[in-house]
Amino acid sequence: MRCGYETRKFVHVGAACWIFFWPMFDTSHWSWRLNIIVPTVMSIKLFYKGAILADPNDIDVRILSRSSSPSELLWGPLHFILFMMWVGTQQFMTKEGAILVAALGIGDGIAPIVGKYYGNLKYRLPLGGQKSIEGSLFGVFLGSIVGCYAFIHALDLQSSHMNRIVATAAIATFAEAIAPGNCDNFFIPLMIHFSIQRYPWLIE
Repeated sequence: MRCGYETRKFVHVGAACWIFFWPMFDTSHWSWRLNIIVPTVMSIKLFYKGAILADPNDIDVRILSRSSSPSELLWGPLHFILFMMWVGTQQFMTKEGAILVAALGIGDGIAPIVGKYYGNLKYRLPLGGQKSIEGSLFGVFLGSIVGCYAFIHALDLQSSHMNRIVATAAIATFAEAIAPGNCDNFFIPLMIHFSIQRYPWLIE
């Protein structure tokens, strides 16, 4: 695993902390939508560097790509940015938004790092790649729980019961384990979102 892969995951976690700036926006004015201005600029930048410039020596390619392939910017990194844009417009200042960002940004962000250094018990589920019990448990599961409480508190929202938070963290962990290939940044929030739509008590 290259150093750039770790850097990519630190960027992953850092980008999720953009949610801490949400309370600074006035929800009664259209300007709250400007919270996605940075993700929008980044999406254009990633598309340009991944699809048009295609320079394997570009700094963003070296930082955000696991294989030094410019086209990889169009997968995980761009998926994450598009997710931020969707959450920033459709789930702004909501509990679901906080849960989604916690699961994908914090949980999924630190899981591979935990797995790299402490992952001894490996497993693989259908569709998904090889994972570690340590990465799934201490990364995705516990990371999602801690992130949920931190983000819900930061947004000054009513805290959910522990069993609800644990349930959404379990869904995130399962989704990360079965996510195919480079689709985890798309698959995890999608699975959590539809689970909440089906079972609204998850955010009560």
